[in-house]
Amino acid sequence: MPGAPGVDRAGAQGLRFLVSGAANTALTYALYCVLVFFLHPQVAYAIVFVLGIALAYFVNARYVFRAPLRATTAALYPLVYAVQYALSALLIGIFTNAGLGPRVALAITIALVTPCSFILNRIALARRRPTRDAG
Repeated sequence: MPGAPGVDRAGAQGLRFLVSGAANTALTYALYCVLVFFLHPQVAYAIVFVLGIALAYFVNARYVFRAPLRATTAALYPLVYAVQYALSALLIGIFTNAGLGPRVALAITIALVTPCSFILNRIALARRRPTRDAG
């Protein structure tokens, strides 16, 4: 028996989200590796971080959630990353203070924050548009 349409759609979006996130990470990491030949590592990271957010907005909007690109969502989209960063920093602090090593803390944090990031992206990009009543 097939699942509910909304669940199937969320599952497909989730898979596309994971694939596009991995591709974005690989691409920005590769660019970082090139840029550090010419720039200070912090400058190189700042560049790829901003480019990564822009790429994530474009790919998540068009490919993952099949939503139109809009100036308003593009302007607000970095807030998704601000929340993701704050949550990650909080969890890493909790886990390392509890005695876990930083690598294990990050691995657990990624596992916990990725679904939250998907939900935030879905809220930001795949909102239902209000419909007008005829009449």
